[in-house]
Amino acid sequence: MPSLPEILLIEDSADDRALFDRAVAASGMAVRVTHAPSAPEAVMRLNRLGIYANSELPAIIVLDLSLPGLQGATLLQVVRNAYGPREVPVVILTGSDSASDQASCEPWDISDYVVKPHAHSELVAFVRSLARFLPSGKKQATTVIVRNSRTAP
Repeated sequence: MPSLPEILLIEDSADDRALFDRAVAASGMAVRVTHAPSAPEAVMRLNRLGIYANSELPAIIVLDLSLPGLQGATLLQVVRNAYGPREVPVVILTGSDSASDQASCEPWDISDYVVKPHAHSELVAFVRSLARFLPSGKKQATTVIVRNSRTAP
């Protein structure tokens, strides 16, 4: 029996990881979520080093830009230098609606850039939107910027 598609959430906040997990459960999607709470752990996972030697690449990477140490945009470069967008779609899920943060991600073939929603229902909708990047979902090459009510013009 094939394993469930994996979403790798690279997020340092334990609270945000728990919220994401609850949104995945509420979405009804048949996926498994794994966590990398730091950039060094994400690099180990993606390069299949140490305890991750036998792991497969995730179906989707969801990446926060505000990571301690190695910033998310730098980690995005590392990921893209190793794996192309067809191998692993990367979705940015961040608290930053900064135009400079968005621009720093554009050269690295991100699949989506989403400002973290505040409402649980919006986070569930975001999680459901990830289905288009799963192997059985419809692939789309698009960049979407979602603004929450505090950042909308």
